[in-house]
Amino acid sequence: MAKWLPLPSEPIFYQQHQQEFLNARRLRWCRFCSKTYKADYPKQMACPTCSGKGLRIYDRLTVIAGRRFGKTLSGVIAAVEEASLPNKIIWACAPTNPKLHRYVIPAFQQILPIEWVEDYNSEFKDLRLKNGSLIHFQTLEDPDQGRGQGIDALWIDEVCELSKDHWDVIRPSLAGDTVALFTTSPRSYDWVYNELYRPALDGVAGYAAWNPKTSQSANPDITPEFLARERSQMSDAMFRQEYEAEFVHFTGAVYGELVSRQVLRTIGEIQKVIPEWPEIAPWRQAIIGLDTGADHPFGAVKVVSTEQGLVVVGDYLEKDKTFVEHAHNLRRLAHPHPVKWAINKNERQPMLELARHDIICQPAENDQLAGIERVKTWLFNRQLWFVEDLCRRTIQQMLTLRYADPRKDGQSRDVTLVYKRDDELPDCTRYITMVFPMLPKSVIGPQERDISNLPDAMQHDIRTMRKMEQAAREPQVVNDFWA
Repeated sequence: MAKWLPLPSEPIFYQQHQQEFLNARRLRWCRFCSKTYKADYPKQMACPTCSGKGLRIYDRLTVIAGRRFGKTLSGVIAAVEEASLPNKIIWACAPTNPKLHRYVIPAFQQILPIEWVEDYNSEFKDLRLKNGSLIHFQTLEDPDQGRGQGIDALWIDEVCELSKDHWDVIRPSLAGDTVALFTTSPRSYDWVYNELYRPALDGVAGYAAWNPKTSQSANPDITPEFLARERSQMSDAMFRQEYEAEFVHFTGAVYGELVSRQVLRTIGEIQKVIPEWPEIAPWRQAIIGLDTGADHPFGAVKVVSTEQGLVVVGDYLEKDKTFVEHAHNLRRLAHPHPVKWAINKNERQPMLELARHDIICQPAENDQLAGIERVKTWLFNRQLWFVEDLCRRTIQQMLTLRYADPRKDGQSRDVTLVYKRDDELPDCTRYITMVFPMLPKSVIGPQERDISNLPDAMQHDIRTMRKMEQAAREPQVVNDFWA
């Protein structure tokens, strides 16, 4: 059994994002006097006003930062603070065994005071403290390794290297007054973005997230000169992901940046393509693409046709419902516009089921390559738009849709085959473009300069000159008799 060996600690500098992360975890709300306060670990955890037990305001905290920012330091300080409370169980996790021993355990050896340690079992990776708390170091190569006893605090470093299955297995261990901490570098618009980061942006209760760049680090070794050299020697996409902490699309993305630039977020942006916004005129033609299926959610995407192109203004994604329920919800999605329905031409039985509810579907070609290229054409020509507040799920699935990797057995695989997961809404969009192949023509604005603000006499002269020029351009008709 190896001993717990403390490592020399490195200097710790103040950094705003790190401090906000730590303070957010300390915030609590007293249900007796309805006050918010910051816990003072481990001295004062109860409400200072009435001594009632406070509830955590945030129990899902995520830091998605650039490399060398200090995200691991943030995680270990938070975990050590949780361990300072007596008789607590804390899990500190990493994606692989080497990373557990290279980053996570050494981080604790630098921060945790040796005076706190009772003993360390290197076989089971259990660090017992004198206050009765246990810090267990866990590797997560397989999702089932997350199963175990109930825990009070969880910290996962580089969580983007894991799958959502890992989180789904381990999260039932967190119940009651518990907290989950996540630190990582970004990996595009993956499940961490969808399940942990995006809920914080949307204000979901209990979620908080930060997204700092490497340049915002308090580390004095990270200089502008160092970052400038790295930028010059790396691809733009890789630098933006690793150092700018951006959610970047790589080669495997099906649509990637083509979708990002077509998202409408502000009222002004939306009104450029839907002039009557914040309403949508009921006379506009709507097309709804459908993707049914027994083994995945029933999806639908609604677009309206405008002078600038097709605009996605709604979506539907539900599982384990009957066709009666789906049909009712689809009609609500369609209201109040005249609608055409598009569906995979091979889904004959769903067509019959929907027809019983007066939803008559137009069969769409289901060739994946042709459909993807059709959608890309609309995106490239900037004639397919997404209203962010109305179709967040569609945007997320379009951004995360990726081509499948080659088969592990070495056999070739059609490059157009995408990951068959979270692809329902992109499929709906593909069916829409297959039944609506023509790009709408742009409205041609007036070609002449506006003269309405000029003096009346000057306007009269200009109009006279324009009539003379127009007459000169018109073909002359020759009278046969006089000729």
